[in-house]
Amino acid sequence: MSLFCVGLVLSFLFIGQAETQNQNNCIKIPEVSSGNAEAIEKNRRIAVLIQADRLIQSNNLSEAIKLQQSVKKPLPNVAAPNPPTRNVENLASGAKVYWQNAEEGLENGLPTKALISLEKLSDNYPEFIPGHIKFAEAAIRWNQPEKAIPTLDRAYGIYPDRVDLLEPLLKLLISKKMEVEASIASRQFALNYPEHPDAPKYKKLADDYMNQFINDFKNESFITALISGDRKIIEQIFKGESGFGEDSAKEIKENAVLVTDPKLTEYINGLGQKLAKLSGRDDFKYEFNVLQDNSLNAFALPGGKIFINTGAIADMESEAELAGILSHEIAHTVFSHSYQKIITETKARALRKVGLINTFFEYLKPELAFGRSLEQQADFLGTRLLSSAGYSADGLYRVFDRWRGYEKNKQTGWLDSHPASSERVRYLQSIVQNRNYNRYSLENIEALIAARGAFCKAEVKDQPPTETQTTTKPSNKPTLGKVSVTAGQTNDNVSINIDGGKVESSGRYILNVEIVNKSGQSFGFVPIFAKTTNAEGKAVSSQFISASGKNVVNAGETAKGTLSVFQQPWRDTGDQGLVWQVTESTGGGRVFRIPF
Repeated sequence: MSLFCVGLVLSFLFIGQAETQNQNNCIKIPEVSSGNAEAIEKNRRIAVLIQADRLIQSNNLSEAIKLQQSVKKPLPNVAAPNPPTRNVENLASGAKVYWQNAEEGLENGLPTKALISLEKLSDNYPEFIPGHIKFAEAAIRWNQPEKAIPTLDRAYGIYPDRVDLLEPLLKLLISKKMEVEASIASRQFALNYPEHPDAPKYKKLADDYMNQFINDFKNESFITALISGDRKIIEQIFKGESGFGEDSAKEIKENAVLVTDPKLTEYINGLGQKLAKLSGRDDFKYEFNVLQDNSLNAFALPGGKIFINTGAIADMESEAELAGILSHEIAHTVFSHSYQKIITETKARALRKVGLINTFFEYLKPELAFGRSLEQQADFLGTRLLSSAGYSADGLYRVFDRWRGYEKNKQTGWLDSHPASSERVRYLQSIVQNRNYNRYSLENIEALIAARGAFCKAEVKDQPPTETQTTTKPSNKPTLGKVSVTAGQTNDNVSINIDGGKVESSGRYILNVEIVNKSGQSFGFVPIFAKTTNAEGKAVSSQFISASGKNVVNAGETAKGTLSVFQQPWRDTGDQGLVWQVTESTGGGRVFRIPF
């Protein structure tokens, strides 16, 4: 038998073992029929990639590339941006006409002629750098500032190595007192082009702009009133990114179910730390945590505190894909995206004189997701980190390409805040192609399978042994199907009720949940931070899902959802001996503890 055939057989054994072990809800891999053509093709592809990994590890790179090319889909052709230019003579005739009309409008004080010509030039001929700069200047001159920053930001996104775009963008951002955005743009250049002679300059500017913002923020006139009201979020912001991240991570750990088995946590942390060392930002204490949750989700807190769900780990086909997700979240951290989102939302609410957010939970809402520009920044740096670490550079691209089909699934929380649109997938593809990153490198599939499998074995080992069935004992078959259970609590005109459910197996049941808001204000909650505990106060694996996908119940409205409980047999007595806790994320601070 050839080495390739041996690898193929072993790979099916590895994959089958992992999927069988995952029936215990340790890391639940989606079940597929053994006769399903798609599943067979997936297993064949993974088997070939495992064999390619072994060839790479034995330094047989040419044969490894051939194997990967045989199972990886070719990337569709994506047109690279035209080379940037400052010389109008290099432009097409249509662009020259726009430029001529623009110059005439600028010289003769004709705003309509100048602005229309420059806007068309910027949109249709983005390679002409002076066109963007002149359009931004004209927009400011003729009282259309809302067009200036987006124009330069879009151009800088297309040509992120151009200092002649970055400099006017920074000048404009600072003039509008947008120091956080200026800090991010500066750091973007410094981290993406560390070998550029100006990289140290922009790294220092990034720090200076952020410090300037914090100092100005502390001195804002409305801050005194906010602090006098004991606004927790303001105090956390004043601690800076690292301090804010520490507090927020502690809050999450107290309210979520964390995986503590060292086999998986050490694997995830080791992988994350390896990638973080390449990020170019060493002022954070990076930390990688695993949440026991079957939904596809990962998120980054300020200061390098990153969380990933077991559901996301289960969906990964290789360590390269997992590294892609972690690199993307690391990029959000090093660019201070989370910190920016928190600060801007807090400041906006204060200026509007509406209620502030008092916990980090509310910032995880989909409606407060990162914008397109910030996601592209994280994709760009994340892919560079992935490639620099020696992995196949298309790892993040493949995840998004696969997850595009998941977007209608309400349980895919990561996609609420990281939409995997066709445009997004094309952008990731263009990064790999246009920067000539290597997509035929290490996948390290067996390391991922081993970590997941070891974790599953530990979970099974921790479960109490089942009684051996004998002919003298009646069979204790679990109750299956619909069951009756009623529980609930009302707190300041908001009621959370459990009414009926369904037992799906001996270790899993799903309860119907209803939230009724009869108060005069919106009631918010974050499903992943609802927790279930037993009589000893120990966490029980569970998952709360909002049926609508929204985490806010408006005044006078009712919301429905489900609470799934794992690894707990259903007691026919009705009392399950558990307590479900839901903490309000909006200003009311209600905490519901519902025994059932």
